[in-house]
Amino acid sequence: MKTLVRILSALLPLVLVSCIGETAPGQFVSDNTVRLEISGVTVFSYDESTCQLSFNESHKVFRAFTDTMLDYFEVQLQEIPGRVGEQTTATVRWSTDSGERSKENITLEARAIKGDVIWLCDDSRHTAAVVRVLE
Repeated sequence: MKTLVRILSALLPLVLVSCIGETAPGQFVSDNTVRLEISGVTVFSYDESTCQLSFNESHKVFRAFTDTMLDYFEVQLQEIPGRVGEQTTATVRWSTDSGERSKENITLEARAIKGDVIWLCDDSRHTAAVVRVLE
């Protein structure tokens, strides 16, 4: 019995680490709110009463920002996916309390596309964004 407790105690941190910091794919695509998730945490979520959206088709840049422009996220894609499963290289930037953060040259995959909304996520599920193509 003591051996079992020791084994479980040794495995518990490994289980916890593997479950923390990832975006859950099923839950991610069930919500069409424009947002950015980093390591399983929503770092920006669009609220139409206090935020704005922009999209530059020629530069393939999606932006969401507060009316004060202090909080934001931006996703610049090499190509805009047209089908689920398509991958593209991206640069992601977002605001934090301590300044701007970014991830460059990451590969994002279209996990879902419904109308003008695209759900993008990297293979490790540490970077996920929901963007809207504005016409």
